[in-house]
This record gives sequence, C-alpha cells and structure tokens, in this order.
Amino acid sequence: MAGQIDEIKAKVDVVDLVSEYIRLKPAGGTNFRALCPFHNEKTPSFMVSRDKQFWHCFGCNESGDIFTFIQKMEGLEFIEALRLLAQKAGVKLVSQNPELTNQKNRLLDICLLAANFWHRQLLEAPLAQKARDYLGSRQVDEKTIADFKIGYAQDSWDALIKFLKSKNFSDQEIFLAGLSVKKERGVDFYDRFRDRLMFPLNDLHGNPIGFTGRTLKADETGGKYINTPQTILYNKSLVLFNLDKAKQEIKKQDLAIIVEGQMDAISTYEAGSQNVIASSGTALTSDQIRILKRYSNNIAIAFDADLAGDHAAKRGIDLALAEEMNVKVILAPGGKDPDECVKNNPALWFEAVKNAKSIMEYYFDQTFSRVDSGSAEGKKQAAKILLPVIGKIGSKIEQSHWLQKLASRLNVSEQILREALPRPANFSAAITAAAPAPMNQGRNVMIPELILAIVLNQPQNLIYLIDNFEPKIIAEAGLQRLYKELIIYYTEDIGSQLDNFDYQKFHNKINDDFKALAGKLLLLGQKDFFDFEAEAVRDELSKLINAAKRNFYNTRLKEIEEKIRVAENNNQIEEMQTLLEQFNEVVGQVSLLE
Repeated sequence: MAGQIDEIKAKVDVVDLVSEYIRLKPAGGTNFRALCPFHNEKTPSFMVSRDKQFWHCFGCNESGDIFTFIQKMEGLEFIEALRLLAQKAGVKLVSQNPELTNQKNRLLDICLLAANFWHRQLLEAPLAQKARDYLGSRQVDEKTIADFKIGYAQDSWDALIKFLKSKNFSDQEIFLAGLSVKKERGVDFYDRFRDRLMFPLNDLHGNPIGFTGRTLKADETGGKYINTPQTILYNKSLVLFNLDKAKQEIKKQDLAIIVEGQMDAISTYEAGSQNVIASSGTALTSDQIRILKRYSNNIAIAFDADLAGDHAAKRGIDLALAEEMNVKVILAPGGKDPDECVKNNPALWFEAVKNAKSIMEYYFDQTFSRVDSGSAEGKKQAAKILLPVIGKIGSKIEQSHWLQKLASRLNVSEQILREALPRPANFSAAITAAAPAPMNQGRNVMIPELILAIVLNQPQNLIYLIDNFEPKIIAEAGLQRLYKELIIYYTEDIGSQLDNFDYQKFHNKINDDFKALAGKLLLLGQKDFFDFEAEAVRDELSKLINAAKRNFYNTRLKEIEEKIRVAENNNQIEEMQTLLEQFNEVVGQVSLLE
C-alpha cells in the first residue's frame, strides 16, 4: 500500500489538483495563493507549494497533502480518496483485503452500469424509437446523446433489476442506489424509472450517482420529471447538473451560467456555452452556492419564469447574495427558454449572455415598471419589495450602494430606508436559511422556535402539531422539554379540550426554567404572525414542520453514514447491513416530505 501511495503522490501534482477546485494565483517562486475553501475569508491565506507538494492555510491552520485535501473537499474517508486519486493517476490499486466489500464503490458501479444499460437501450432497442423521435424533435444529435450519456428506461417493471442482478448485485444494493422501489406488500422490488428519458446526474469527477427521468407519456403519469431519492451517493442539495463538465470553463471564464432544466444545459453547452450548469428546476441551496464559489464568485441566471415572481429562484439568489456572490440575470429575447433560444438563433443567446444585467438592476427595473414611484403609495410599495432584497446582500458596501440608489429613485432619505431594512430573523428568512440542507445547531433551533411560537399564539393548531411533529425532532433540550410540557398540558390538564386552553395557566404550571422561554416564544409569534389569516398560519406551520423534519432526517442520515464507514473499516458486515436498513428507512421518511 505504501508503494502505491508514493506512486500516486509522484503522479498527481498538488498545485494541479488544488487548482481543479479553487482559483490559485502566483505568490512567488513555486508557491500559489488563494481564498481558503475550508473557512470564510476575504484576504487569501491559503498557500500551496509545488516544491514541497504541501498546502497550508494561515487563517484556519488546516494543512496537508493531496490526500488530505481531497478528503476535506469531498468529505471522503482515506480509502475513498485513495481510490479517486489512483484513478486520476492511472495507478491500479491492489486490495489489502479483497474480501472487504466497499458499499459505496458497489453503489457507484451499479449507477455506472445503469447509465450504460439505459444508454445502449436508447441507441439500439426498437422499443426506444419514441425516445429517439422525441430527441430528434428537440434537435438533439448523436454526439450530444453520447456526450451526456442520455438513455432510455423501457416501460418494464424489472428490466433494469434483471440486468443488474445478472451482474451479481442484490435487490438490496439496487434499492440503496435509488434505482428500485420496494413493493408495499411482500419483499419484491420494481424498477423506479419506466418509460422515461434518462439523464445521469454526475459527481464532480463524472461518476453517475443519480438520475433524472423525463416521462414520455402524454398524460405525464407519475410526474413529468422524477429524480433518484437521497442515497448514500446522491444528495440533491449538493449536485448541480453538468458541473463535472463545466467546472474548468467556469473557472477559466470566472462565470457560471445557471439554467433551469437539463435540456437547457445540454443545448447551450453543445452550442458553445461550456460554463453552463442546471439547477434541475429547484432552488439553489447553500451547499450548491458554496461549491460554485470554488470556481467563481460570479453567476448569471437564465430561468424561464419571471424571477420577480419565482419564489424558489429568489431563495437561491438570496443565498448567493448573502455569500457576497455577484449575480446577474440573462434575459433571452422574447422570453424564450435557453433551449429554444439557442436552437432558433445561437447568436441571440450569446448576445443575451454578454448583456446580462445585475440582479439588483433587474429587480429595480421590474419593480419600477409596476409601481408609480411618484406617489406615496407607490414609494411605499417599491420599498416593501426592494428593501428585503437589499437587506440580504452580504457585502455592506454593495448594500449601501443600492440603498443610495433606492433613496434617489424614491426621493426619500437614505437613513429612513436604512432604518426600515428588515431584520433577517423573520419567518421567511428562517425558512430560506433552513430548508436547503442539513443545518447547524443554531439554524435547527430557529425552526422549532417558530413552530412553538405559532401554537402558543394560536392554540387551535396544537392538535395538528401533535399529530405531525414528534418532540424528538427538536434538537435543543429546552425547546424539546417545553413542547413536551405543552403536550402534557393539553392531554392531561385540560383533557384534550382546546376550548379550555389558557396560556396564562400553562405558563403558571411549567417549571420556572421554561417560563422565560415560553414568554419569548409568545412574543415571537405575536411579532411574526400577528397579521396572518388562520389558513395562512396553518400553511406556514406545515412548511415549518417539514423543514424541521428534513433537518432532523438529514442529520440522522449523516450519523448513519459515519457509522457505516466505521463498520466498513472494521469489516463488521452484519453491523453494516443493519445500518444500511436504518439508512433506507430514514430515506423513506425523507421521500414522504418531497
């Protein structure tokens, strides 16, 4: 093993490796400098030495070689980093323990085989003619089909399962790769993707880890698009379609173009926009933003819908602004989507990219085209729309610039607008911060606070909460205990009769340690939800419950993944199987929230 490690180190240069992830600048001699990818900083303190084949950050004191860099960047165990770098170096690894099965590698093999199987089906199978006809109608040629390994999943309940089992993979492994669904009764499985055009979703190294399937049925039964559920390999909040192909060009051009769908990305990429990626129709997440920042601080968004009315797109934009990224909007002529635009007239697409405007300029133009800025009501409406966006800009200098511009357009005092900037600790900000990915402790606490704030102010929602929200989902001990006290008060003290709910009696009953917390939450609810209609409150409560559950389950999945790694390293096969069953059970719970 030591000899193989030395051989890999000799073939993979640390500067070349690091520059695949972040932008390095010369720092004298054979040294290079960059912003550290492992902590937030504004002055570059991350140094890479070609002579020493070593990297070190003087800001956070992290350091190491090619193996530690890959482990930290990709979140890998050493053996996984070794396999990845061996592949890059062209070194064939000789296993020290051939009997030890690496579960993650098995799942990677399954996804690669599935991608190849579906790709061959598209190219060769008579049953795939309608898929080929559809791609022809979308002007997708053979080169593009090959470049993106587009495939076709036939209308069969077990075609893929039979193929993979013939390659000695088990039902359980195929299921854990997200490619099959367990029948409600019995122990049998069936293919997840049927009669669908298949687009592989790759990791940063081009390995298929999941799939998007587009239906070819006219009635779109089962949904127009379905994706692989969360698995050990695939986490949708971490994956951007085509980033594996586009990352080097993004770094070279210092710009990432973000489109909505896979076909938009494929068409524009093949036409020459090789720095394009797709969000796959969902809001950008904080994790995706941080991954993009490795390659560029500049993004240009080209979505089909009006961004001003697209709340999912706006959430992603808010996250990018908070990370101090420079965001622009590409306005395709005639409101066409990028796929249609580039096929009708590629020159118009490239002109639109060249003339992309700042997101704030876009918001200003959209707002002032819809309000009368000369009237008091119009000024109030414009400020109501634009101040929340300005408040989410991470850079204070840029924030000040747009406040000055808004003050000038409205002919009002900048100080008045500054005082009116909304604080981020309101409901919508909490949802934006919490929804995309597993959260840190502080963010996890915020959602349960809002949940309890709602029911303390509007106890008619308490039954709904108890039916849909277990105390264990709350990570913070004090909040969890307060919720349990609320359940006890409802079920025992007032005999499950909501008409008898009295906040003051509840407050007097609970331990003194929780009185201040209950009072704080009561005020929080009065502040954030006082003007909400009952139906709107229930809708917000439902969203909060789902966000809290998603955080809880994602945290649980990470815990199980870590235990699986330990079991793998210790060759604890039975323990690993038990953990994989637990992982599968939690993934099932997550899928119910989709």
